Amino acid sequence: MRNIRTHAALLLLLLTGACAQEHPETETVFRTMETETETRSLLGETVEENRKTGITLAAYTDGKLFVSAYYTSSLEAMRLNLERDTPYTVYALVNMGDRRRDLPDSEAGLSAWTYRIPSYTEGAGSLTVQGLPMAGRLDYSGGSTAIPVERLLAKVTARLSCEWDGASIREVRVRNLNRTLRPFGTGSASGPEDILDQQEFQEGTGSASGTFTFYVPENLQGTVKGVSAPSGKSPDKNAEVAARADRLTFLEAVVDASGLYKGTITYRSYLGKDAVSDFDIRRNAHYVWTVRYLLDGLQYDDWKHENHLLDPSGLNIDDEWDNGGESELH
Repeated sequence: MRNIRTHAALLLLLLTGACAQEHPETETVFRTMETETETRSLLGETVEENRKTGITLAAYTDGKLFVSAYYTSSLEAMRLNLERDTPYTVYALVNMGDRRRDLPDSEAGLSAWTYRIPSYTEGAGSLTVQGLPMAGRLDYSGGSTAIPVERLLAKVTARLSCEWDGASIREVRVRNLNRTLRPFGTGSASGPEDILDQQEFQEGTGSASGTFTFYVPENLQGTVKGVSAPSGKSPDKNAEVAARADRLTFLEAVVDASGLYKGTITYRSYLGKDAVSDFDIRRNAHYVWTVRYLLDGLQYDDWKHENHLLDPSGLNIDDEWDNGGESELH
């Protein structure tokens, strides 16, 4: 698995020359870099990763909110009125709607300020309509400069292959998507109330392999102690994982079997920067997961391998004997 930082879009601040006004005008121009890729996901046939539909700018000075503005048009000629020779910190919120009334008066409150994703695909505030949420900040004291803005979601590329005959990938999902983002703090789900009731979903390939791309909100859950192998990264095997299972983001693939084994098997793997103990999904990072589903995995039936298969004879064999009681025969 690789963790690749992607290039961020830029919010460019171009200042006009000083003038005799008490509040010299500041012209802000939004510029995005060329979209690197267009990929399929729940968000549509293609995803424009740098698309912007609305921008909230907020300038703080001396720890207090000085001015804010929201733009949905003329995004390459936005304007703020700032006092000359005054240092500011300028914050940008992209594709989150008009957030002016939500912003705290105190700059110190921004680290805890949250934005809740309303939906991936439904309604005016969905990611399908608004685009991927982004955020950035700049300590500004004049001149021509740029605010780098990062996507608050990660990009996950899953390369899946079933190493046994008769396998067909039916569908692939990413579950437990965190909806509570902290653009200027640490984004993480603290419980089921922070989890979207949707999953990032794609139809399968109808074959034994395929590459799938998903956009997954930041969810920084850290590491878990006592896990030393991928098989232990499971609520069945680790008590701490089980205690946080309702907020940990995971990949799920449903595979149909039509060869020697018949039925379905659901494979699950927690995401993170490694396959063993890390559960972090970081903003603006590209995670590439290569997952090989092996034949010997068909013998398991647990969280990582939910098995609904018939054995090669075509019979479901119960390995356990029911208790028939004890008695003496005469």
